[in-house]
Amino acid sequence: MTTNGVESELMNTMQAILNLILILLATAIYGLVHSLLASSGAKKLAAAWMGPAYNWYRIAYNIFAFISLLPVLALAVILPDSVIYNAPFPWDIPLVLLQLIGASFSFAASMQTGLGTLSGITQLTHTPSTAGKDRLVTDGFYRYVRHPIYTGAILFLWTSPQLTFNAMALKAAFTLYFIIGGMVEEMKLVAEFGDVYRAYRMKTPMLIPWPKKSI
Repeated sequence: MTTNGVESELMNTMQAILNLILILLATAIYGLVHSLLASSGAKKLAAAWMGPAYNWYRIAYNIFAFISLLPVLALAVILPDSVIYNAPFPWDIPLVLLQLIGASFSFAASMQTGLGTLSGITQLTHTPSTAGKDRLVTDGFYRYVRHPIYTGAILFLWTSPQLTFNAMALKAAFTLYFIIGGMVEEMKLVAEFGDVYRAYRMKTPMLIPWPKKSI
C-alpha cells in the first residue's frame, strides 16, 4: 500500500471514530432527556403544573420524542460515510424477512401493552385520579422477555441488508439506549410492583429469549 493509501485509510478510520463519538453523544443526550421526561418526578411536576391538561402529557411527550429524534438520525445522513456491506440478491431476502419479524414482534408486543396507552390516547379519557394503577403484563410476549418491544426493535435494526459505518454507530447507540432504558424502566416497575416484579425479573430474560436469565 502506498503512503497516500495509508494516509487515506487512516483518515477514513479517524472519521469513522469521530462519527461514532458524535452519534453516541447525540443519542446519549436524546436518551437522557427522553428518560428524564418519562421519570416519575417529571410526571408529578407536570401533573401539578398542568392540572386536568396533564391528560395530554403522554401525547406531547411522544411528539417531542419524535421531533427531537430527527437531528440524531440526520447525523447519520449528513456525516461522511462508507458502506461496510450490501447483501446482494437473494441473500437480502432472509434479512428483510428478519426485519419484518422484528417489526411485527414489536408491534404485537405494543398491542398487548396497549397502543392507546403507549400513544397517550387512552389517557385523554382518564384523569390521574381515575386512571388507577397500571397492570403488570407478564403473559404473551412478556412471558419470554421482559422488553419484547425492544427485542423486536433490535432485531429490526441489526438485520438490515445494508450496513454503513454511520448506520452501525447509530444501531449500536440505540441498542445501548434500549438496554439502559430498560434498566431505568425496571427501577420504576420495582418501585410500583415490588416483589411481584422482582420475581418476574428473576425468571424472565431481559431481551433475548433463553432458558436461563440473560439480556
